[in-house]
Amino acid sequence: MVNEANIEPHVPVMDWGDEQDDRFGRSDFSFDEDKDLYTCRNGNELRRFWRNYTKPRTGVTKSKEIKYRSRKSDCASCPMKEQCCPNTDIRKISRSIYEPARDVARAVSETPAYRKTRRQRKQVEMLFAHMKRILKVDRLRLRGLSGAQDEFLLTATAQNLRRMAKYLSTGPPAVRVSPIF
Repeated sequence: MVNEANIEPHVPVMDWGDEQDDRFGRSDFSFDEDKDLYTCRNGNELRRFWRNYTKPRTGVTKSKEIKYRSRKSDCASCPMKEQCCPNTDIRKISRSIYEPARDVARAVSETPAYRKTRRQRKQVEMLFAHMKRILKVDRLRLRGLSGAQDEFLLTATAQNLRRMAKYLSTGPPAVRVSPIF
């Protein structure tokens, strides 16, 4: 059995929470996992719920996110409101329920092994693009798993033969030019 804790995700993480202009983004807020809340630069809290419900709620939306909101009174008296939420009364931050896994992927993306696998992935993707465009293997013609394996084996062999011919070739023959006296 494979231990999932040892698998490193070598995929890029798309972050949509940070603002592009001079406004504060999600990274400008600190998240406290024990208290389950964000804290802004001014020390105000953004919580999932600001009141207790008689029927317990999870706060998870259909898009698998949790919305954290500030108080209107906190944002109204904040000196950094123009940088934080200039067009709204309160600040809202969405957090994916998969954020701990995304944090692991962000940490892995800073390693040299990640950069190496990104280069290797590009090389492999180029081979698939060559297979589809040049060798016209945009769809499989043989049926079944063994047919697909045979077709891929033939395609890979053709690609390797082309690469081998390119590496082993001596180039065009040298042309002798006789000197004119």
